[in-house]
Amino acid sequence: MRATRLKEFVPFADLSDEEREEIAELLEARSLSPGETLFAEGDDAETLVLVVDGALEISSPRIPAPAQVRAGTVLGGLALFAVGTRESSAAGVEPSELLLLRREDFLRLAEDRPRTACRVAMAISAELATHLRGALAEVPSLVDPANHGE
Repeated sequence: MRATRLKEFVPFADLSDEEREEIAELLEARSLSPGETLFAEGDDAETLVLVVDGALEISSPRIPAPAQVRAGTVLGGLALFAVGTRESSAAGVEPSELLLLRREDFLRLAEDRPRTACRVAMAISAELATHLRGALAEVPSLVDPANHGE
């Protein structure tokens, strides 16, 4: 069941059925109740989160309003590659089903099946690059050309 659901998530969509099966074996299922915190800003970021069903609210003092994410969302892709802390908090809005991939399990996959891990890393990198390009496209509108940002 988990392996077939992985097709719904960008980092795993282009993998073979066998590769998805390998990853599915590493996933931890987690249920989240409304109001229950999945992670808080400042927590160690060491897990990629797949929202299978339900909805989560993402919040941070640095963003003007909380955002909701629903099934099909991937959170924390960088947590598989970089040691750091969470930049936001996430809590359940409605009963939610999640799948978690821990960094240590992904690194083990990278040792055992480097081709599969590389394909996942490339898909996560491509998605992050798309988000970064979108954010950078907004920068010129934030800078007043008359004073060049001074």
